Amino acid sequence: MNVLVIGAGSIGSTVVKECQGLERVENCYVLDHHDARIKELQDKYDKVRPVNDLECVLQKVELAVESASQEAVKEYGKKVLDAGADLVIMSIGALVDEQLRDALYSAAKNSRIYLPTGALCGLDAVYSASEAGVTKVTLTTRKPPKSLNMDVEETTVVFQGPAREAVKKFPKNVNVAAVLSLASAGFDNTEIKLICDPNIDQNIHEINFKGPAGELIGTSKNLPSPDNPGTSYLAALSAASTVRKICSNVWIGV
Repeated sequence: MNVLVIGAGSIGSTVVKECQGLERVENCYVLDHHDARIKELQDKYDKVRPVNDLECVLQKVELAVESASQEAVKEYGKKVLDAGADLVIMSIGALVDEQLRDALYSAAKNSRIYLPTGALCGLDAVYSASEAGVTKVTLTTRKPPKSLNMDVEETTVVFQGPAREAVKKFPKNVNVAAVLSLASAGFDNTEIKLICDPNIDQNIHEINFKGPAGELIGTSKNLPSPDNPGTSYLAALSAASTVRKICSNVWIGV
């Protein structure tokens, strides 16, 4: 199979590395505004190919991985699906836009959309429990000042409210809020609390879920990506493991 990676930052680079090791992947096309990033990946991995003609590449790939931005989801998502390729979306916050979400879902007639768990733990259990309904679901996220580009000396609540508002106000920091919302109670009924904490050097996410199936509590303490302190390493690994799963005959955790 041929894979297209949109965005060659820390997450995209991790996906490219994964593709290099997967026997089933023949070519890994990389699309990024920074040519130097693509060149660096070409020097490391012999499966990497630059994208010179996107329309031509879309006719060759079976899977595309968006790992760039919400704007990239809007620009490339429907093109990928219209070409019949499957699409992995990492900038899941883009789907708070209902018009865009409906357009992508409708375009996936002969393909699939994958929304990885990202930096969260326990999302598979939340998704399963939501089959019986949701009484309440909350996400409390703690981040060090560097991750939020803030300079504070005391623990500060940056935001508290519904996921719909959180995703719009912090598009680069709360993709976890978006995927939790889609897996459970929706953007308006998922409560988000974002905290800037100068006493930590990790991104900490705590899920609290209540419903007819029971109560679920999950906490993940994520180390930053070696390539980008603003990205959780687990998020990058989640993208890579999703590609591995798609290429595998055995799926674990579904």
